[in-house]
Amino acid sequence: MILFALRWLSPMRAMRRRSEICRFRFEDVQVMKNNHYGIILRQSKTDQFGIGKMIPISIELYRLIQRWSGKINQDKGFILRSFKKDLSVNKSLNPASLNQILKTLQKNACLNSIGELSGHSFRVGAALDLLEQGVPLERIMLRGGWKSENTALRYLRNWDDSDWLLVGAQVKQNNQ
Repeated sequence: MILFALRWLSPMRAMRRRSEICRFRFEDVQVMKNNHYGIILRQSKTDQFGIGKMIPISIELYRLIQRWSGKINQDKGFILRSFKKDLSVNKSLNPASLNQILKTLQKNACLNSIGELSGHSFRVGAALDLLEQGVPLERIMLRGGWKSENTALRYLRNWDDSDWLLVGAQVKQNNQ
């Protein structure tokens, strides 16, 4: 159950690509000032030079990572891991495995009417949640690591078409 929660909360809250999520390490988790928590993203598709950045995480996710660390008796190395048939822990989780895990969970939960879930579902869902909460497009872009409005808007295309007028007006207003 802890592993499932990590797989769900980490990408959803951090809005990261599945390859980035699978590279998060226990050493990347940080306690910051004022009881805030973060995880270092060492490199991403839009950070080819590996400058890195701090991604905020919730206290719930921080606690889950700590519990998971204790459960697998590891405090170094990759956070997300798979298991061998003998239930020993592998070094890391393959990013492609996230899609298979999602498909299995979706099938078991009989959620076939919502379309096929994938690793991108995390980013789309989180971006849509932020948009529904009224978060400006620029902040959504920062959280998702998108450099262009066009890329961010492609992720938000599933939003109700009648609301696109609001997004377009917001983008136009911010560009003036």
